[in-house]
This record gives sequence, structure tokens and C-alpha cells, in this order.
Amino acid sequence: MKNIYCICKNMAVASLFTVMLSSCGNGDSTIDYNQVYSKILDGYYSLLSNESYNEESLLNGELGVSGFAELCESSTEALSSVGYNISDLSGDGIPELLIGCISGYNNGESSGNVIFALYTCVDGTPQLTFDGSARSSYQFLGKNKYLYQGSNGAMYSIFGSFALSEDGTSLNCIDYYFTHEKDETFQKILFYHNTSGKWDKSVSEEMNISDDDFWEIETSLQQQIQNIPLTPFSEYKNDSSTQTSVAATTDPDLRADWAVNQLYRFTEYDKYIADMAEERQEVLFMVKSEVKDFKVLSLFLQDMDESGKVNFDVTELYRLDKLTPDRPLLVVMTFYGDIPNNGVSYVDATGTTKRFTVQISGEDGSVKLTEF
Repeated sequence: MKNIYCICKNMAVASLFTVMLSSCGNGDSTIDYNQVYSKILDGYYSLLSNESYNEESLLNGELGVSGFAELCESSTEALSSVGYNISDLSGDGIPELLIGCISGYNNGESSGNVIFALYTCVDGTPQLTFDGSARSSYQFLGKNKYLYQGSNGAMYSIFGSFALSEDGTSLNCIDYYFTHEKDETFQKILFYHNTSGKWDKSVSEEMNISDDDFWEIETSLQQQIQNIPLTPFSEYKNDSSTQTSVAATTDPDLRADWAVNQLYRFTEYDKYIADMAEERQEVLFMVKSEVKDFKVLSLFLQDMDESGKVNFDVTELYRLDKLTPDRPLLVVMTFYGDIPNNGVSYVDATGTTKRFTVQISGEDGSVKLTEF
């Protein structure tokens, strides 16, 4: 009998799936969903860190993460192997919180497809939609569909496909397959199918199919598995006042962050490669409102006056006529030492040109913008 026991720690990397954070539907764009889900994220961070945690804050969705963490040799490994994604997966404009297993990296971006738990928000309050474990697992199939694999014992295997409801509060069965003995003699195992998602012969159709053909259905579903970007909990700040690593700046328009933290929110973006050194980083530049004449700059320190003000030799590397809120710019760049070598500039709504150095914060490792 085929044994279905999903542990994602050593899974190969599947194709990277970029999830859109929708601004349509019934979602309220003024709600900070990082804050809405903060207690749940805090709970998982504490669980993975081997600290005491409030089980109620996880809404009983911690079984998969707890079991996986026990397999890790240290809390450091656990924190780097489990991640989260806050995205509108159902398409109703309200972001869901997905907790998953990190199975690979691509250009420094972590991702995975095995889902430990998925939450949505109803009337401003998080609620658990579904959770998975080693013997009852879910993997992402793309287009809001999920592969389920489970087992009710050595003789009983289950797999099928489900779709997330439009409001994100439940899973709807598409196809459900399982094995079951023919009768009480246990001499013959038969294959069954239904669309109700129930492990019940009385509401299922017996399949006249060979063993190979039956398991080929599961193989076909497995071939559709896709990865979702995940932010490792090792990068999560267990402090609601510092949930986001978006650079703090007095500028009302421009924001910058590591691309891995923000790119899943967008369906379209521009990209420029400023440097291909081994230690290159991907930075995403975002604006709250449209700005003009956005430029990526190369900076070389010329001198510094007695007050500490620095003067740079500035070289334009790349230019966009405009940068808009729905289409950010991803820049591949390298940071050389403590002296700024990267910069950006733009023209704001008043016609004023603003210029910023781009650095790595020595305090928390976030992207830091400083006007010059």
C-alpha cells in the first residue's frame, strides 16, 4: 500500500508562484493585516523558538508546525525552515495568512508549497480555515487549489483536490479519492471517488481501475504543485511595533524593502540589474502615489564638510518616466561597506527633486533610505 507521509524539510524546489495581494473585492485597504494577524505570528514565533506560547492565539492550527519543529535539531533551524505569507489567496480583497514549510530558495527568496495552516479575517477577526500535519497534509496547486494527502492507517490512503472558497473561510472539495477494503474479510482493497470530501464508501463511487491508473491520478496532481513565497520566521520581529522592515523615512512617497518581503503583493513590476556581484541583493522600491523621473544612481563619495554633510559624485544608471503604486521597481544591487554606493532620486508632485542613499540598517538589517 502506498504510504503517504509528507515531510517537506528536504523537498525539491518547485516553480515559484507569485501571489497577488488584491486591492479589489470587499477588502478594506486601510486595515493593517500585519497587525490583524500579529498575535498569531507572535504565537508561531514563540512556538518555533521553544518559548511558551498561547495556544488560543493560534486558533488550534499549530499541530503541523509543532510536529515539524520537533524534527528540527534547534530552534534556529525551525525558525529558518517555517515561513509565512500574507496575501489575498481567495480573491475577495481580504488577505489570508498562510503558514508553510520552506523547501527551497531562488536568488535569495525562500518559498515552499506544504501548508501547515491557513487563516482568513472575518469582520476584522482572524479565524482558522484549515490546517495540515504529517499524516494529513495540504500542498498548493496554483489557481487557489490545494492537493490533500492523508492516511487513516496502513490500508487506507487518501488524496484529492480542494478549492478555497471565495470568502476564504472554507475548502470546497473538487475530487476525493481513497482506498478501502471491499468487505470484512479484508481480502481485497478497492478504489473509491466522490466530490463530497468524505471518507465514506456509501457516498462514493467504486472505481473500476487498475492500481497503476489509480496512483497515476495522484501523480498527475503532484505534478501541478507550485511554490508560494514565504518569509522565514527567522526574519520575523516578535514585536508588533516593528512588524515590517519597510524603511522608516520622513519621505511621504517612497518606500524600500527587500524584494522577498514585498514582491508577492504585486502582479507587475519593473526590474533593473545594477550589479551582479556575488553578494548582490534585491531591493523593491515602492511609492504611495505616482512620482516622475525615477532614477537609480551610483554614488561615489567625494568629500565631507565639517558638519558631516557628504558630497557624492552621482552617476545615473537607470531611469523610469514614472513610478506608480501598482508597479514598483526591483533593483539588483550590491552594498560595498559602510559608505553609501547606491542611491535613487525622483521628482515629486510639487516638482521638487529628491535624492536618497540606499543602505542596510545596522540596527535591524532593513533597507534604509537617507535623503542627501
